[in-house]
Amino acid sequence: MTTNPPQLIDANQRCQLCAARMSCVVGQLPRSQQERLDPLIRELDFRKGEQLQVEGVEPATVRSIKLGTVMLKRDGPDGQARPVGLAGRGHLLGLWGMVGMKTQIGAEALSAGRLCELPAAALATTLGKDPALNGPLQRQMHRAFARLADWGQVMRLRGLHRQIVGALMLLAQEQGTRTVHLPSQIAMAALLATTRESVARTLRQLQDAGYLRRHDRWHGELSGTHMDVFRDSD
Repeated sequence: MTTNPPQLIDANQRCQLCAARMSCVVGQLPRSQQERLDPLIRELDFRKGEQLQVEGVEPATVRSIKLGTVMLKRDGPDGQARPVGLAGRGHLLGLWGMVGMKTQIGAEALSAGRLCELPAAALATTLGKDPALNGPLQRQMHRAFARLADWGQVMRLRGLHRQIVGALMLLAQEQGTRTVHLPSQIAMAALLATTRESVARTLRQLQDAGYLRRHDRWHGELSGTHMDVFRDSD
């Protein structure tokens, strides 16, 4: 589903005041470099279902997720795009635009949220002028590759209850909070290659066992005893 382009926010938020600063490449640059990039940064809202990145296209901008959850997708040999992971705060979209390459993964918003974007060429120029500034970018790349590997191994855990607990653990890390904004059961089912009914049933079982505390329909928190699911013999 594709919606209208993101709407520009009037607020002029500086990197130094941003809550997602330590998860963002620009936020980790020296302040002098941030101030040079500041006039080029746009803070944008996005809506659920919006396409934030298209696979196979060279992006003109780099986008850093500030708030919200994004489904990462990869085209299969049959031409169908399938989920390969979820991303949240600090995840960098458009990374390969800085080196003139096409994106390898698509991204669709699973919730409303917010991002910052700036021209890929401007960020590449800033980093290219001082090799010492490449540290934040390299850490971002390291994190992105490791997270995709994390999602790959979660999908291969034995039993849906282990897969869902593993997915919620990764979501908590992505969102930077113990209380997780839960994706829809349909999205979770697509990610784990199962059915919505199986996801709903397993979530209830995890809640009944005390591994998951539901605050409301869309928010939950792992109880601390959830690691027991990985030690169960069944």
